[in-house]
Amino acid sequence: MIASLQEYAKHKDGTYVSFEMADQCRDMLDNFVEMNLGLTERVDKKTYHITVIYSRTPVPAAEQFKQNRGITGRAVGYEIFPTKNDGKCLVMRVECPEASNLNAILNGLGATSDYGEYKPHVTIAYNITQEVDPHSMPIPQFPLVFDIVNVDPLDPQFTPENKK
Repeated sequence: MIASLQEYAKHKDGTYVSFEMADQCRDMLDNFVEMNLGLTERVDKKTYHITVIYSRTPVPAAEQFKQNRGITGRAVGYEIFPTKNDGKCLVMRVECPEASNLNAILNGLGATSDYGEYKPHVTIAYNITQEVDPHSMPIPQFPLVFDIVNVDPLDPQFTPENKK
């Protein structure tokens, strides 16, 4: 009982679960983005990940999914998402059944989302000012590998930054 109260308190602002991209894959993806997308701004490769859940409702039971293992996805296209500050965010859409399945499990455990539909993705550029056509951008043909499942208390103040 005490452990569950401590876990609930730890997640008092909500719960964040993500798949962290493997280092070698980060390097490959960053090189691909630099060589093929023609972006003037992009996020730092250290931030490449898939958000599985960003829940403002605490889900302390998510802690059981924290682990290191190989999860593979594949890029299937790009999309422009709105940012918190009415900007634009360029994301690479990823087909990753493990992310979709874990998202559904966490929703079953009480997780909530600010969005109606879960779309696994890797953020490429946050608050992008450059005009881009997400439908004409080349898609990497190598697998995207994620080796760590992170489970953290939600930081409601977090905002990603582009590389300087």
